[in-house]
Amino acid sequence: MILNRLSITASAALILMSSSAFANTQEEFYKSFKAGQYPKALEALNNMKDSTLGTKSYLLGLTYSKMQEYDKAAANFAVAIREKNTSSDLYYEYGQALYAANELKKAREAFKTSANNKFNGPASLYYVAHISQILEEHEVAKVYFIKAIKDKASDDKMKQIAQFQLGETLLSIAREKSAQPEDLQRRVEKFILPMMNSAYNLDKRSSLATDIDHRISEVMVEFNLDPNLLANGRRVNPKRYNAYVSQKIRHDDNISLVNEENNVQQTKKASFIFETEAYGNYDFIINKRYIISPEARLTYTQHSDRTEPEVYQNDSFVMNFALKNKYEHKIRELPASFLFDIDYSKTNKDWQAQKKKEFYAKATTFTFGESFSYFDFGDTTFKLKRKNYVGASEAISNHTTAFSADQTIFLPIQHLIVAMFEADFIDNFNNTATNTNTFLFRLDYIIPEIRPTYTLGLALATTMTDTLDQRTTRGTEVSLNPSIDLAKDLSDKSKISINYDFTKSSSDDPNYAYTKSVFTTEYRYSF
Repeated sequence: MILNRLSITASAALILMSSSAFANTQEEFYKSFKAGQYPKALEALNNMKDSTLGTKSYLLGLTYSKMQEYDKAAANFAVAIREKNTSSDLYYEYGQALYAANELKKAREAFKTSANNKFNGPASLYYVAHISQILEEHEVAKVYFIKAIKDKASDDKMKQIAQFQLGETLLSIAREKSAQPEDLQRRVEKFILPMMNSAYNLDKRSSLATDIDHRISEVMVEFNLDPNLLANGRRVNPKRYNAYVSQKIRHDDNISLVNEENNVQQTKKASFIFETEAYGNYDFIINKRYIISPEARLTYTQHSDRTEPEVYQNDSFVMNFALKNKYEHKIRELPASFLFDIDYSKTNKDWQAQKKKEFYAKATTFTFGESFSYFDFGDTTFKLKRKNYVGASEAISNHTTAFSADQTIFLPIQHLIVAMFEADFIDNFNNTATNTNTFLFRLDYIIPEIRPTYTLGLALATTMTDTLDQRTTRGTEVSLNPSIDLAKDLSDKSKISINYDFTKSSSDDPNYAYTKSVFTTEYRYSF
């Protein structure tokens, strides 16, 4: 069990040393006992013919206990008690032998006497409680666990195991007394889990703490009290918030002008781009079914080239605010999420090339979707979006209807594949000649821990743009975009990454055909 036994007590040593007539025999017993040579110790005891029966029986009991012959040990301790042996640890050692021999009720009485004699009080009280627990006499166990915890001699180790077992005892009592499941759940939440958590917090690094933590998790799952386990069985991160700041430095060898009409034109100008971003969100979980996540993202972008208007007019400050909502349910008895998101963004941009950021556009996007586990290897997600984009210039205002589908694939080798398809139908209602339909196909292959603390990401995207009314001059434009990303964790909260992104876009109109390479370095710190 959990408690150390006395090899030989001070009282036993005094008995051995008290009579010079048997000094040699006593010395032989002491040396043999201390060296773990218990058969020799027994032989020495048998030569102590003139020792008192109580003393000899007590020493025989100690020796047989060490030899794990607990029936003989208990019998000899009983004789020592009958002969009124006064060794302070006699009843404690007697209880240990009886406990090991499965004589539980007799062992409990011995430990009670040991506690009353104030020998090893915390351990003696604990044994009384633990044996009562085994005998399913939970009210008695409760009383003695509390006594063990309150005993002034109890150390943190004893208090930890006693508090934990008191929690188990209270759970057994609650099961017996609670007629309704709701009442039992309430008792577990208000009394039992706090007791177990208190035991865990006494010493989180102890070997017992691991068992306590595991048991707490079991109880929380059993009574549907795990705050991180949703009603449909999906587990969420116990950390409710996510926040980070990042700094990116890019080098783009062909800055592109993007006017939100999906009309991308090259400048053939190179520049460094400095992008600072701050992001934060928080998950509010309601009734273990609804997750409401407000989030905010601020992005500040500045180009190093301050001489070419085609470059620095892309300087911007973008504010994004969103309310992400999930309803957790089941499909085919597997966890699924219904998605409803509202996104709002406002962009200030140097669109007039005056080296100052002015209002450029704002957009509101509504998204409906469903994420579910149709395949065993990963989640499937479908989304339908509607974005209303309002520009400072009426020419760039538009409505976009989008449909997307993505599939995650968890490979047995711990790699991850994400396949995505998205179709965007852009209606530039003030300038319908610039309407486009865009179809994006993207495949990501992610290798976590390619080396310790390193993650490698490979991606390939293809975009096909149907230019509709401009088809005679621009045709169907195709963009090919491979990229590679390598990230290293610097600590639990920070990481650095490098990325190379290549784009080749073809068009019947040379103004819209271009190639570009972008190198990016990012440092991110998470809170």
